Amino acid sequence: MPDLNEKQSPINRLSYKGDIAQIIKRLCEKYDLGLIKDYSIIAVGYEDCNVNIRTEKGVYLAKMFAKTRTSENITRYSNIIERISDAGIHHPKLLKTKKGEIVYTDSGVNLVLLNFVEGKTFLDLNRAPNSKELRDILEQAAKINTINYKPSYLFDSWAIPNIEKMLRKTSKFIDKEDLILVKKVIQKFKSIPINKLPHCFVHGDFTKANVVKGNDGKVYILDFSVSNWYPRIQELAVIAANLAYDENSSQTLQQRCKNIVDEYSKFNKLTSDEIEHLPAYALAGSAMEFMGAHQEKFIKGNDTEETNYWLNLGREGLRSSLINL
Repeated sequence: MPDLNEKQSPINRLSYKGDIAQIIKRLCEKYDLGLIKDYSIIAVGYEDCNVNIRTEKGVYLAKMFAKTRTSENITRYSNIIERISDAGIHHPKLLKTKKGEIVYTDSGVNLVLLNFVEGKTFLDLNRAPNSKELRDILEQAAKINTINYKPSYLFDSWAIPNIEKMLRKTSKFIDKEDLILVKKVIQKFKSIPINKLPHCFVHGDFTKANVVKGNDGKVYILDFSVSNWYPRIQELAVIAANLAYDENSSQTLQQRCKNIVDEYSKFNKLTSDEIEHLPAYALAGSAMEFMGAHQEKFIKGNDTEETNYWLNLGREGLRSSLINL
């Protein structure tokens, strides 16, 4: 079992101070999951506490919401998961308690329970998707973007439209040479006519950590907690900046954007403005990864392997992309 006293453990994001095993035991009773075999805390991520639970009946994921989440945030999330389930998105199935509850509360901890998808994220695989996998991912993105749903706005400090706010928070922690690059990116981003671009429901966080290559061969999209109503190309920008980025490839950001546009357009037609401005929007995505990691490391104190991974990924994305853009 994990060390629950570890300073940076996701357990510390909860208001609960007791033995998490007791909540998991009661959870299994409420959902009729059978006897527990084992459980583990998933260390990846910054917001909530995700727990992998294995029982005699199967494998599950309990998303335990952080103490900072309001009841409105939690209801918003559960509504979104129901919407994407209805749309047939490849996402872990949302389960209900024996009483039909979607959100289960125990000792001040609110959570939802999902089936666990057997497979590995592209972060775990340490690679970018191949051409077929990317096509499948973009098909899922296109389906998500056609869901007729505009959730209440949720502020996400890592979201690309908040790039100037993030710069103000993190500039003093960024090396001088890197800060020059970030400011160049922001100038390019500010030239994009955001209000004229088509807006829609977007996942908003298509990163290597949130896409699973299932053992069944399908790709699954995880974590809709920061989904919002944004410019449609925000979805593609994150994919270009993060998911499709391969440090061992000579492919430029512009080339990745073109490939993404070609494939995505087979499902949803993009406007000429979207195609024109996607590279600059994606470049802003690299800058946000870079600055977001600075926020986690220097402001929030999350000096972890994951934080340094995102910091280095963002820096390399910026340096390589600005040379070619």
